[in-house]
Amino acid sequence: MDPTFLALLRCAGCGHTGMESRPHGVACPSCDREFERTGAGYLNMLDLSAGEPAAPSKEQRLMESELVARIYERFWRPAFVRVLAGRGASQGTGGFAGELFIHKNSLAMEERQGPWLDLSCGPGQFTRAMAASAPGALIIGLDISRAMLESAVSRVKGYSNVVFVRGDAHALPFGDGTLGGVNHSGSLHAYDDPPLAWSEIHRVLRPGGLYVGSTFAPAKSFLGRLTARAAGIRRFDPHELRAQLSRLGFAEYEQIRFGDAFIFRARKP
Repeated sequence: MDPTFLALLRCAGCGHTGMESRPHGVACPSCDREFERTGAGYLNMLDLSAGEPAAPSKEQRLMESELVARIYERFWRPAFVRVLAGRGASQGTGGFAGELFIHKNSLAMEERQGPWLDLSCGPGQFTRAMAASAPGALIIGLDISRAMLESAVSRVKGYSNVVFVRGDAHALPFGDGTLGGVNHSGSLHAYDDPPLAWSEIHRVLRPGGLYVGSTFAPAKSFLGRLTARAAGIRRFDPHELRAQLSRLGFAEYEQIRFGDAFIFRARKP
């Protein structure tokens, strides 16, 4: 296993750093938990001692579907954004290419040192683009969905600087201050405890590290409100989100709004 990647890891069970490489994955020398590198090609860093975690929402359960993982990039995500964010989102960003441009430039990947985390990476659409933008840096795609990770691994051929990890955004399997930036596109709405995830992001960023995310504001359209209610989707008031990040220690908050969606950036001082 790449020593650079190994040095970032933290045990999902006891929080110990200094993981040891094993033939089939990694192990914690403190609590003896082992974490397997699966046949699908990703490292499973979830603590499964109490069994598989339960999906907190209907949408998260759908993310475990192999069918959804296959159609996510081309059909599911674009349709989902149009319904929940309205026409203003796609028009304002210029579609995925424009959204990626904003995320990548907000992270300042060409000017700053990684490693970089693509949090809740899904089938790896942003992960691959980040890898192409920073070919000399380590890019980590993390998701809790096995179906999404299997799809991501199958599509990442040609990028030697990418690793995929199965993990929980509420308990990130990385040491304190180990990452240069976190990309977090369009998944907060499905989280069980967003403030806990933000606290974890703050913990793993090194001083000066950037956090760039995107999510949905309160809906203006009836269809958007109805869809969110039916799927159990959380929406975020931008002013309250800014206040919560500030309370957790983030600074220099900025945002750009497109319809009922917005992209934000904050820095760990």
